[in-house]
Amino acid sequence: MKKNILASINHYFIPFFLSMVRSLSDSNAESEFDIYILQNSLPKEDKDYIVSMFPKNCNPIFLDVDESYFKGMPQSKRWPHETFYRLMVTKLLPESVDRCLYLDGDMIIHGNIDELYNTDFKGNLFVGCCQVNKLLNFFNCLRLTAFPGYKFVNAGVMLMNVKELRKVMDLDKMAKFIRRNAWRLQMLDQDVLFKFFGNKMLLVDRYKYNLADRHITSYNRHHRKNKIDLDWVDKNNVIIHYLGRNKPWKDNYKGIMRDYYLKYKIERK
Repeated sequence: MKKNILASINHYFIPFFLSMVRSLSDSNAESEFDIYILQNSLPKEDKDYIVSMFPKNCNPIFLDVDESYFKGMPQSKRWPHETFYRLMVTKLLPESVDRCLYLDGDMIIHGNIDELYNTDFKGNLFVGCCQVNKLLNFFNCLRLTAFPGYKFVNAGVMLMNVKELRKVMDLDKMAKFIRRNAWRLQMLDQDVLFKFFGNKMLLVDRYKYNLADRHITSYNRHHRKNKIDLDWVDKNNVIIHYLGRNKPWKDNYKGIMRDYYLKYKIERK
């Protein structure tokens, strides 16, 4: 059975997205994927190029997002409206899709994702990784008027319980919250998911499924005798996430995991 992957892209992110897809395919050669691509007004030449670059075990399916739905919502160069597109999952995915794994384009999958993809939701709506400590999680509760105990999940890697989300996801209510609270939204769609579904998040190991260079730096600072190095990453990690502005395709990249990206790097001619 094919695995359902969800991604959101614009023209700028195409090469990085394709590198992610190439790494997913190479590391999961025994699997087949339907990759649903959330996008708005990509020209035909972009779509044709994406199709031509897809590996044989990956099937691209373009989903057109109506940009007018996001009128009045906050955005910036770092946080374009595409970050909100994954909120449209219940509206755009076909009814046959019961679960899907959302993956950001700025990541490399260098291990098998079967265990993550087949995770038992245990009554939850999302499976993901928390990237904040308990204190920051508490302040997020205050900032977004969420209940104590809600879990703030990084939306770059999220297994989504689409079947159950269709029953409870109110897009109009979420859109109204975004427009009325734009001033308090620092992480945009992640804030929205925390506010509405923070009590329905099942956490998995971020070092295994959402590892960033900043995590390695922080971990090694407190574990000087048992540091994370490239050998550890090879043996224990499945998904690398180049979080924030620290991207491996930039000259000012700081970290130890650039070679994973370079292995799958795609430069559009």
